[in-house]
Amino acid sequence: PLSKPVPTLPIPRSQVVPQIDPGRITWPEDGMYKTKDGLTYELILQWIEAGRVVIANVLEGHHFVLSVGGSEDGDTIEVHDPGFDTANYSYTDDVVGFRIFDMS
Repeated sequence: PLSKPVPTLPIPRSQVVPQIDPGRITWPEDGMYKTKDGLTYELILQWIEAGRVVIANVLEGHHFVLSVGGSEDGDTIEVHDPGFDTANYSYTDDVVGFRIFDMS
């Protein structure tokens, strides 16, 4: 596979999220992509592998999901979707943009 497995949480997210330190999260200059212009599927996977937080904007720009990996088909982005029971989206057909964050 192209990405590392995403560990499952042994405790509920409701207990993990409050422990995230906002001071360790930055929105870099290259963090806003309202479209996919200039972004390749391969670059997105490189960012995920490098540990960047990659948020995909899907469903015609109405929904955001955490991107966690990719597929050898060169199009499928594996995600954690908080709103729907969806494990992946098509880079070509479903993703309209990205938000990138860095964590230290």
